[in-house]
Amino acid sequence: MKSLLSFVSMILFLCSGTLAQTAYASDYKFIKKTGATSLYERWIKGLRGEEVRELKAVLIVEASVDKIEQLLKNPAAGTSWNTRASQYRIAATPQPHQWVNYIRYDMPAIMDDQDCCLLFTKKILADQVTELSFRSTLADVFPKTNGVKRITGVKGKWRLEPLSKEKTKITYTITSDKSGQIPRIISDPIIRDNLFSTMANFKSLVEK
Repeated sequence: MKSLLSFVSMILFLCSGTLAQTAYASDYKFIKKTGATSLYERWIKGLRGEEVRELKAVLIVEASVDKIEQLLKNPAAGTSWNTRASQYRIAATPQPHQWVNYIRYDMPAIMDDQDCCLLFTKKILADQVTELSFRSTLADVFPKTNGVKRITGVKGKWRLEPLSKEKTKITYTITSDKSGQIPRIISDPIIRDNLFSTMANFKSLVEK
């Protein structure tokens, strides 16, 4: 039962829902630090006026911005760091600073598998900060598959701030309005642990 709740809550949070509106947002609250990752959260207003969660993870890695971007675009490594992903695929777009990321998650036998498509957009901000924003999208190259539920509504970004040639501060944020479908007393520790695990895996791979 714990395994099923862990899986479902992670999917509901990371890969489902309707895009949240950010016209109103509270300040981030520090949750805790595990390993190199500090976790924060805040609540913002969703489309229907409900409060939805936005998580922010902050960590420093011994790797360049280019190496981080390369790992995010590496389909062979995607299932190694992305918690619970069984497929991780990348497709180019006509725009040079955009790409599509397809992720499939294996569900327990009693449920359909789930997948999602994310459109990434790269921008260079002030002080050579790189922002890789993502949102749910439709892509012909990744059509829907029978028996696999297509989930939509994810929104977030990777903010990559170079501290030196081989050291980067990563600020990762993600928002969805479906995390409330499981009671918070159950879902909060699971959602946070999944994010800590994902970031620890990512840091380990990118620093090799």
